[in-house]
Amino acid sequence: MILSLKKKMKKNNKFSQKFSTKGNNYVQRDKPFLDEKIKEKDKFIIFSFKDFDHTQPINSPETFQIWEKEQLLSQFNEKLVFLSDKTIAQALSEKIITTYDSFPPNSDFTHPKHINEDVKWARIEKISGQKARVAGYIENNVFYIVFLDKEHKFWKTEKKNT
Repeated sequence: MILSLKKKMKKNNKFSQKFSTKGNNYVQRDKPFLDEKIKEKDKFIIFSFKDFDHTQPINSPETFQIWEKEQLLSQFNEKLVFLSDKTIAQALSEKIITTYDSFPPNSDFTHPKHINEDVKWARIEKISGQKARVAGYIENNVFYIVFLDKEHKFWKTEKKNT
């Protein structure tokens, strides 16, 4: 009696039904992974420094050391922590991130050769005051940080009301 009860319990155990085993080391899931259920627009922002370019702008390159010396690096880190709890859609609607259709036509920076021409360029604004920002591009929910831009030279605009 006890043995048949254990077999019934094992057969009805939801956990054991989630997996089917084939062979010694192969496990196949019957249900999709959690990541597959989350829509792309609902995923939190992830940051990557894979394509970071510290050699630009050519006339005055910006590095983490320069940002640390000017007390911008800690504010940049705080901005990343703040943004890590948001989706791309939220950051765009709150105007923390701005996107562009292409690389800016009037820039002190040049398009890095190792980055595709058709990426969606963007910037993280207001790192410290109005000027300092970070430029990069977005693919899916990943913001690839490419340039530090403390003087607003990535997408230069005409000054207003001056």
